[in-house]
Amino acid sequence: MEQVNEGKELFHTYYKDVFRACYYMVQNKYDAEDLCQDVFTKALCEDFQAIQNQKSWLLSIAMNMSRNYLKRNKRMILKETVQLLTFMRFGDSPTIEQKIEKSESNSEVVELMNKLPIRLRKVMVLKYVHECKDKEIADILKIPEGTVKSRHFKGKQLIKKLIQEDKNLFIEWRNGLEKY
Repeated sequence: MEQVNEGKELFHTYYKDVFRACYYMVQNKYDAEDLCQDVFTKALCEDFQAIQNQKSWLLSIAMNMSRNYLKRNKRMILKETVQLLTFMRFGDSPTIEQKIEKSESNSEVVELMNKLPIRLRKVMVLKYVHECKDKEIADILKIPEGTVKSRHFKGKQLIKKLIQEDKNLFIEWRNGLEKY
């Protein structure tokens, strides 16, 4: 394996490999480019000259950062969905149409969340509305942390399934969200 000692040389030698790894994970060229840049930023902050197998080290960083990005991205979509359950303020003077659209979006998301079993809904609300950690949720609900994780996973899967069943709901909701 080739040992690289300068940052610029490290970038030029492994850029394609790191980009490809990021791209296959996130399936988006622009996000992959951003992640690739973050990988090299992190690598250059470390003592990369001391690393024996630099390619596998960079790919490991790329895979971890891509996985974290995907988790964060899924969490943000779910969090946006749940935020509609909370009271959100309009701008200074919303129009009647905006109020009606917002009301309809809220009722659709509330309806979606109401389709979740109560044990899953409690975990989802604590996780995304109140931003509690798994340990905190376990303490609040007096259940094991593993149960919190499994209910969180099941809740995400069920919401995904419900959205797949009614894609129009999700598309309309996302379009309504972009207006605000």
